[in-house]
Amino acid sequence: MTLSGWWAYLVLDNGTKLVHEMSKVKQRNGIKRSPSGFYSFRKQVPEKLRKLWGKREVKVKLETKDEVTALSRGAVLLAVFNKKKAKLTKLLDSPESLSSQEVIQIADQRIRSWDIHPDQAPVLRAGASEEEFTAFKAAEAEYLELRELYFNDASDILIDEKQRSEDYKNGRWVQSGYQTPYRKPDLGKVEEAALMIAAGDITTTKEPTLSDAVSYYLTDYRERNIDGNARTIQTQTASTRRVLREFAAHIENGRASAGWNRLVTSVTVEEALNFRSYLRSKHPQSSTADSYLRYPSAVFQHVIDRGQGLYVDGHIMRNPFFKLRNKKLETKYSKKRWPLTPDEFELYRKAAYQEREQIKLLVLFMLFTGCRVSDVSGLEVQDINLTENIPTMYLRHNQIRRLDKGGLEANIPLIGELLDELRKYAPPSNPIDPYLPQFGSLKSYRDRASQEANRVLRKAGVVRSGVSSHSARHTWQDRLDAARVAIAERDYLLAHKTTQSSVVAAGYGSFYPPQNMLHNQLAALNCTEWGDFRSLARDS
Repeated sequence: MTLSGWWAYLVLDNGTKLVHEMSKVKQRNGIKRSPSGFYSFRKQVPEKLRKLWGKREVKVKLETKDEVTALSRGAVLLAVFNKKKAKLTKLLDSPESLSSQEVIQIADQRIRSWDIHPDQAPVLRAGASEEEFTAFKAAEAEYLELRELYFNDASDILIDEKQRSEDYKNGRWVQSGYQTPYRKPDLGKVEEAALMIAAGDITTTKEPTLSDAVSYYLTDYRERNIDGNARTIQTQTASTRRVLREFAAHIENGRASAGWNRLVTSVTVEEALNFRSYLRSKHPQSSTADSYLRYPSAVFQHVIDRGQGLYVDGHIMRNPFFKLRNKKLETKYSKKRWPLTPDEFELYRKAAYQEREQIKLLVLFMLFTGCRVSDVSGLEVQDINLTENIPTMYLRHNQIRRLDKGGLEANIPLIGELLDELRKYAPPSNPIDPYLPQFGSLKSYRDRASQEANRVLRKAGVVRSGVSSHSARHTWQDRLDAARVAIAERDYLLAHKTTQSSVVAAGYGSFYPPQNMLHNQLAALNCTEWGDFRSLARDS
C-alpha cells in the first residue's frame, strides 16, 4: 500500500486500486465523512476551556458530499476554532491582557451559545398562519424564560457591594422604594460584557442585513472591475439595486425598508422561490424573469463567500437562490437576433446617407466593420489612423470607455464606403477628444448612439422581429463566414475575445500581418450574398 497526497491506494494483484477515502490528516483537521457521504466538521474543545467555551465539542454540518468543498469549508471553520481557542486560552491564563474588543467577542459567543442573544429572539413575519403564530408564541415564551433565568442569576455580579454595605449601615435599605445599587459594567470582564450584550446595550450583530449584503457585493464588484467599462459597471450597479429592492419589498409585503433590514440568514428558499414566481408572473413569455435571479444569487453568494461565519440552525448558510434559474426556459423565451438580409443591408446603408454626418458615420462603421455601437461611439480621434498604407481603427481602452469583458483590443482595417466618408470628415484636432463628439462627449454615449442607430433602421423600413442595429454585427460576421475567413481571424476582426482571436492578437504584426486582415475585410465586402434566408421567403 502506498500513500500519494491526500489519498491512500491499495493495489490488488489484478492491478485494481482501492481508494481509502479519508486520511488521518483530514481527521486531525476535524473533517469527518458520514456513511451517507456527507461531510462535517468536529473538534473536541480542550478540557480546561470547556467551561468558558460552553460546550465539549464543536459540530458543524458542511452540507456537501464533495471532498474539495468540504476541505475548503473545513479550513475556514478550523481557523475560526483555533482563533477562539487562542482567545479563551489567553483569557484563562492572563485575563488582564485581553483587549475590550476581544472580551466582547468572547462574551458575544457565550451569549449566543446559550440562545439568549437579541438576534436569536423569535420573529413573527407578516401574514403568518395560525400554526406559525402558535409556534412563535411557544418559541417566544421559551426564549423569554431563558433570558429571565440568566438575568436573575447573572445580574448579581453588578451589585455595588460597597454602596450596599453603606446603605445597610445608614439604614437606607429599609426606606420605602429602596433599590439595590448597581455599578457600571466593566467591559474588561467577560461576564459583565455578556450582560450588556444580552440586554441589548452592546450591539454585536454579525449577520449582515440585505442592505449590507448589497453594499458588500457592489463594493467588491467595482474593485474587481476597476478597469472595466464605466457604463457597464453603472448598469450592473443600478440593476442589482433595483432587483434587490424589489426582492426586499416582496419578502415584507411591499415594505422595502423592512426587507432591507432583514438579516440575510433569515431569508428562506421558499421566499426565493416565491420571488421567482412573482417575476415570472410579471414577465410572462420572457427570459427576463429568470435572468433577473442572477442579481440576488450573486449578492447572497458573495456575502456567504466572505467568510463571515453565517449559520442557520447550526448549518452553514446556503444560497437561497442556488440553481433557481431555468436556463432552458431563458433560452426558449430569449429574443433571437437575426442578421440583415442583403436587401435590408442596402436599405439601412441608403438611409444612413439621409442623416447628419456623425450619425451617417456611426451606421457605416457598424455596417462595414461589424463593430459594436459602444466601440464606435467610444472612439477617440487618435483611435482612427488614415495616414498609413492600411487605414485602421484601433479598438482599445481609452478615456471615454473601457472595453467590455468580451471585447478584444484590435487593429481593424477600414474599407469601402466607410473609408471614403472618413476621408471627407474633419474630426476634432485634439487626439484624445471623441471622434464623434455628438456621442462621445455624453455620459450616456452608448445609449444615445444605440437610439440613433435604431431610429435610422426603422426609418429605412426594416422592422422585422429580431432585427436591430446590432444586427449589423451579425451581418458582418455572416459576410466574413461567406468569404471563408478563418474563425480565429474572423473573431479578431469583430474584436470578439475567444481563445482563437486572442492567439491572433498576440501574434498580430508578425504571424498575422495587416495585409492578411485587409484581405479578409475586402473578401467580406465582395460577398453580396450571405446567410440562409429561405425561411423568410416562405413566411412572406
